[in-house]
Amino acid sequence: GIKGNECLCRVPIDYIQETFNQMGLEYFTETLQVILNPVFDSSLDWVFGDEEKWYGMIPARYIMSERGADDMRQKYERGDFEVCPKLSCRQKTLPVGPSDVCGKSNVKIFCPRCNDFYELRSDTQLDGAMFGT
Repeated sequence: GIKGNECLCRVPIDYIQETFNQMGLEYFTETLQVILNPVFDSSLDWVFGDEEKWYGMIPARYIMSERGADDMRQKYERGDFEVCPKLSCRQKTLPVGPSDVCGKSNVKIFCPRCNDFYELRSDTQLDGAMFGT
């Protein structure tokens, strides 16, 4: 399997810093500073609460933008995500969230050929809300 964070798009700093893109999220200056830290790693044990939520929700918003959708398209075309687990298919897949609510479900992969959802074969489970429905 792949590492869960490989499903995420790298979000440009200017997108994160744009106040409009932060609207509706619980905003704390300290949280933003943690995320913008060049050594930020969501797999660290000290990351919890607001930092983890921001780490996931900013990419979720980004992939809904024109730039973010284009980045996801490029990742799909390069085959950055898993292929369909059906041996007779092996189609490139896309990560999707069964729910837009944080903490409700883990990310799944969607095969457009089979029109079905599968568990992500990953070392890291990501919140499905990071990708949205």
